[in-house]
Amino acid sequence: RRGRAGPALDKLDLEIVQDVASHIALAISNAGLVQQLEHSEQLRVARERASVASSLLDAIVENIPDMVFVKDADRLAFVRVNRAGETLLGISRDELIGKTDFDLFPPSEAAFFVATDRETLRGTAVVEVAEEPIQTGQGRRWLHTKKVPLVDASGTPRYLLGISHDITERKQAIAELSAAQARAEHAIRELESFSYSVAHDLRAPLRAIDGFSQALVEDYDDQLDNEGRRYLRSIRAAAQRMAELIDDLLALSRVARSDLRRSRVDLSAIAHSLLGGMRLLEPARRVEIVIAPGVVAEADPQLAAIALGNLLGNAWKFTSKRDAARIELGVVDHVGELTYFVRDNGAGFDMAYSDKLFGVFQRLHTDAEFPGTGIGLATVARITQRHRGRIWADSAVDQGATFYFTLAEAHA
Repeated sequence: RRGRAGPALDKLDLEIVQDVASHIALAISNAGLVQQLEHSEQLRVARERASVASSLLDAIVENIPDMVFVKDADRLAFVRVNRAGETLLGISRDELIGKTDFDLFPPSEAAFFVATDRETLRGTAVVEVAEEPIQTGQGRRWLHTKKVPLVDASGTPRYLLGISHDITERKQAIAELSAAQARAEHAIRELESFSYSVAHDLRAPLRAIDGFSQALVEDYDDQLDNEGRRYLRSIRAAAQRMAELIDDLLALSRVARSDLRRSRVDLSAIAHSLLGGMRLLEPARRVEIVIAPGVVAEADPQLAAIALGNLLGNAWKFTSKRDAARIELGVVDHVGELTYFVRDNGAGFDMAYSDKLFGVFQRLHTDAEFPGTGIGLATVARITQRHRGRIWADSAVDQGATFYFTLAEAHA
C-alpha cells in the first residue's frame, strides 16, 4: 500500500509547498510594499523638513539688511541676490541673475570684484575687503565686503557667498569729522600763536610798571605816607602776579608749539632733582619723599620734566600745611599700560569739581590758601595729550591726592 500512496502524497506535498511558497511570496511582496511605503514616508518627511529649512533660510537671507549675493564658481555670474542687494545696487533681481560684474559695472570696478572673488575661491578662509567703491543707482557708494567659498563634499568650490555692508555714510562722517578736527586744530594753532604774541608783548610794559613802582618806593619813600606806600606795594604785587600768569601762559603755549621728540626718560632721576631743589628752598620742612627706582618712560625729556615739575610742585605746595608731609612717585600696570602717578597727603579736593582740574585758570583753592595761577595742571594735561596719553586724579578733601597719567607708548 505504501507504494500506491507515494504519488498521491507527492502531489499533496507539492500543493502544500506551492501554497506555502505563494504565501511566502505574498509576505515578501507585502514586506517590500511596507518598506517602500516607509521609505516614501521618510522621503516625504525629509522633503517637508528641507522645504521648511529652505523657506527659513530664504526668509533670513531676504531680511538681512546688508547685501547678500551668491555667484557660481565658474563664470562668477550672480545666482542669487537678496532684497537689500537689489535696493543698494538699484538693479532688479531679474536683471542681476546670470550676469557677471563686467555686465553690470564699469570695467575697473568689475576687474577689482573679480580679482577678490578669484582670491576667495583659491582659499578656504574668509576674504575681507575693508573698503571698495561701487557705482550704483544711488551714485557712488562704499562697501565693506566679506567673501567665502562654498565647497562641495569633495572640497571643490562651487559657489561664492558675499555679504556687503554699506559704509558710505560712516565714511563721509569720518571725513567730515577729520576735516572739522583739522579746522579746529588750525584755529587752535592760530589762537595759540595770537596768545603767545600778546603775552610776549605784555611782558615789557609789565616790567616797566614793576620797575617804576620799585623806583618810587626806593627814591621817594620819605615823601610817601603809609597809604601811598600801600598803593605802590599793591601795584607791584599786581604787576608781578600778571607777569607770573604771562610766564605760565607762554610756557603752556611753548608746550603746545614745540616739536615732540621721544626718547628714554628716567622719571625717577628727574623727580629726585626737582624735589631736591624744593628741599633747598625750604630746608625746614619735614617731607617724606618716596620715589620708586627705575621709573622710565618713552617721552619728550623736556616736556616730561615740565609735567613732573608741575605735579611735584603742586604736591609740595598742597602739603605745606602738614607737619609730616609725604610725596610719592611711582608706576603701576593698568590693563597692560604703564600708568605713572604722583601722590601726596596734602589738602586734597572734592571730586565733584574734578572736571575743572585741567582747565586754564581753573582753581579749587583760593590764593589765600595756596597761591597759584591755575595753569600748571592745564600744562600737564596738554603734555599728556601731545604724547597721546591721558591724565586723571583721585582725591578727597583733606585726604591728599593722586594724579595718574599715561604716555601712550608705555606698555607693561
